[in-house]
Amino acid sequence: MPAPDSGLKITATKLRQVLVLLAVHAGTTVRTDQLIDELWPSSPPQTVRTIVQTYVYQLRKLFARSFRAPDGKDLLSTDPDGYVLSVPRENIDLFQFQTLVDDGRGALREQRFGCAAEMLRSSLELWRGPIPADVTSGPRLRGLSVFLEEQRLEAVSLRIEADLASDRHLDVVGELRSLVATHPLHEVFHLRLMQALHGSGRRGEALYVYRELRSTLNKELGLEPSPEVRKVHQEILVGG
Repeated sequence: MPAPDSGLKITATKLRQVLVLLAVHAGTTVRTDQLIDELWPSSPPQTVRTIVQTYVYQLRKLFARSFRAPDGKDLLSTDPDGYVLSVPRENIDLFQFQTLVDDGRGALREQRFGCAAEMLRSSLELWRGPIPADVTSGPRLRGLSVFLEEQRLEAVSLRIEADLASDRHLDVVGELRSLVATHPLHEVFHLRLMQALHGSGRRGEALYVYRELRSTLNKELGLEPSPEVRKVHQEILVGG
């Protein structure tokens, strides 16, 4: 984001929704109908397009007071279909998070485990709770929040995988127990807990985690653990 002249605080609910929707699509057009769907998922007012234009005008005024736009360009511009927030994606936490996760995943594939863990930790440090944590959400932002929570859980899983590959088994046991309790149907967390316990010399506990997962999956979903989880279970049985 361009350097601020002063703090930018937006308290109006719908104005915050507009800003968040524009920010998570920075550099691309957010169509007017998308904004309407987010703000008024049912029964939009008759003057809805005029109201949207008013919100955009208010944001422009706030930006003009708070930011120095580069090269005299408008931070918030209009095109034939909607509006574009022209902020570099690297200045938005969401895109920084996604870049770091992608880089961490790549380092993990290349077996640069310490580097992968560091990048994935950095990605998770950007997380400030469910997104958007302090914004009333319509259907589009609710969908985004669900998607991003899945990405966060994947980043956690990848970071733990990197830690295990660096022989930090004991260090992650407590965290994994908490994750398993919070996400009882998330097989990967159970798998990582089995690996962490076995790597810490706690074979019996690792086998108990498998039995608990199998029971939960069968009771809740009528399913057996995945082939990957069964393979690790067999390795623990054989490995002693």
